[in-house]
Amino acid sequence: MRYHVQTAMTDPLEKRLIEALTKVDAHGDIAPAHVQDPMTMVLRERAIQADLMRWDDSRGHYVLTGTGRSRISARSRAPGVVVRFEKRDDKAAVSPQRKAD
Repeated sequence: MRYHVQTAMTDPLEKRLIEALTKVDAHGDIAPAHVQDPMTMVLRERAIQADLMRWDDSRGHYVLTGTGRSRISARSRAPGVVVRFEKRDDKAAVSPQRKAD
């Protein structure tokens, strides 16, 4: 059986990044456009480069990518949690038996 180990960083920058991503999800940006604080600009750039959020022209604001959403949800789990992959349906899991040599 295979396990997927999910480790979450606990450093302060990672914590701030997660908080920033939740703001993007709720408001469309990490901070209001007029805020030019260096940390905000670093967080915004880091999130874009890591493909956690992108600019949506049709909406006129930033939106989270799938990677960004999974980063937020991974943060809600405890660090080092072992996550099992889901098993397939019994019907889908049944495969023809191999012949023994």
